[in-house]
Amino acid sequence: MMHRPETGTCPAWWLALAAGVLPFVAVHLCWGLSTAAGHVPACNPYIDGCTSISATGRHGLPYYLFKALIIPTAMVYLAVWAIAGGWLRRLGRGHRAVLLCGLAGALFLILYATFLGSEGALYTWLRRFGARMFFALTAFAQLLLTWHLWRGGLRSRWVRAMLALCAAQLLIGIASLPVPLIVDDPDAIQNVVEWTYALAMNAVFLVLAGAWRQAGLQLRLGSA
Repeated sequence: MMHRPETGTCPAWWLALAAGVLPFVAVHLCWGLSTAAGHVPACNPYIDGCTSISATGRHGLPYYLFKALIIPTAMVYLAVWAIAGGWLRRLGRGHRAVLLCGLAGALFLILYATFLGSEGALYTWLRRFGARMFFALTAFAQLLLTWHLWRGGLRSRWVRAMLALCAAQLLIGIASLPVPLIVDDPDAIQNVVEWTYALAMNAVFLVLAGAWRQAGLQLRLGSA
């Protein structure tokens, strides 16, 4: 006898929460292990800028752990942006650019993680290109999402917090542009920028989780 699929629901906010927590845990866990193993200097990267995020996952156990955590993170991003696009569509707001930028950013993160630690000029270029496109497209998708919510009249404390974090990312990015021109050794400052920028980006997903929880956004699950 054939049974019709049953449809259930689960809260969507936990995926947004995972999108903020998982990369933070992955990077800081690899940073701690790499520091303990002597692969990177022992310092506070948010202040001293003595290491990049990529450097924390290039050697030893952190090399495998970084990939094992970051690639699933990209999959979570794909799910989050798919949900965000559907949410905006139901709210009657523009969603295509948000969806495309978010999904593309997640795919570039996979590209970056895949070639992290690989030797060769081509692999280095692919890694750097993937990282830059991930940061740029994800930040732009977050900004577009926040803008559509704001323009649509959703101005809760969560959306206000998202707006502040997106503005912080924009200011960090703009402030970092002249660094190579005015500093002889800009690597440390650029590392600080990278760490703080990533922190703000993760925080946007955490705030988005709060917005989705307040909105009662649900995922539909089908089971045979």
